[in-house]
Amino acid sequence: MKTDRTSSRILAWVATNSALVAMVALFLIGSIYVKNFLTIQNFSGIFYQYAIIGFLALGQLLVILTAGIDLSQGSMVAFTSIVVALLMQKFGIGIAVVGGLAAATILGLVNGLMVSRTRIPPFVVTLGMLGIARGLALVFSNAKPISIEIESFIDFGRSDILGIPVSAILLVVVALALMYFLRYRKTGRYIYAIGSCEESARLSGIEVKKIKLLVYSASAFLTGIGAVIWTARLNSGSPIGANGYEMESIAAVIVGGGNLFGGVGTVGGTMIGILLFGMINSVLNLVGISPYWQGTIKGVLILLAVALSQIQRLRRNKGEAKS
Repeated sequence: MKTDRTSSRILAWVATNSALVAMVALFLIGSIYVKNFLTIQNFSGIFYQYAIIGFLALGQLLVILTAGIDLSQGSMVAFTSIVVALLMQKFGIGIAVVGGLAAATILGLVNGLMVSRTRIPPFVVTLGMLGIARGLALVFSNAKPISIEIESFIDFGRSDILGIPVSAILLVVVALALMYFLRYRKTGRYIYAIGSCEESARLSGIEVKKIKLLVYSASAFLTGIGAVIWTARLNSGSPIGANGYEMESIAAVIVGGGNLFGGVGTVGGTMIGILLFGMINSVLNLVGISPYWQGTIKGVLILLAVALSQIQRLRRNKGEAKS
């Protein structure tokens, strides 16, 4: 009897922490069987590439916790990069960065207003914003990249400390702040409450509209940070880049234990999801797998994560019904 209970607890823990288990397993397999996997250069490359996606994923987490979704992130990155590049040509780094973050936040504010003040589903609202942001980026840039010549800005995007990219360090700082906010601040707990049951949250006095407005604006602001770093690395604003970035961010949240139905997900799980996808990309590249197959493998992982999330949700609902 004890053995059965222990086995059940182990299986439950593995199911709950599947992303962590997968990451540890992949790390061990890569370390043993994949040449050049266990090197400082490889992990520096993973942090360098996925720090940008990390900022988008943290923003996506906030939205998904309220049972929403943000499909406009990739286009928002492109739009922000164009705003930064245009402003930098005339006003320098400070105004360009602030202007870029403000531009992204305004788009997020529009998303939040539409989602919270109307009955239009978040999927539709942010899909529309995807087209608007991409269109604005193309119009403002005349459909051409805008180069940046300021070396200090370019160096920021590519700099590192002891082999760890500065962008990755900044991501960890922001993640810790967001973790504190969600766990210990009243508004953070309200975000979970809205995702768990919006009607109950409203009846208990939570200002659902304001929280949703905050969530979409914060998501856009975090996306803007990622966009500024992306622009620095490219040393230009690109109206056609960052395609599919929103899919990567959604995948990181879901694989990290988030639930598209809302109310479930953590910053730690999302960070594990980001790192897991970075390691998967690294292993596939080092082994020489075609980029086309890489997309297929990621898609399968996302489907498995969603299926596991749904199974856990059904089990939780059954447990609550029994009690």
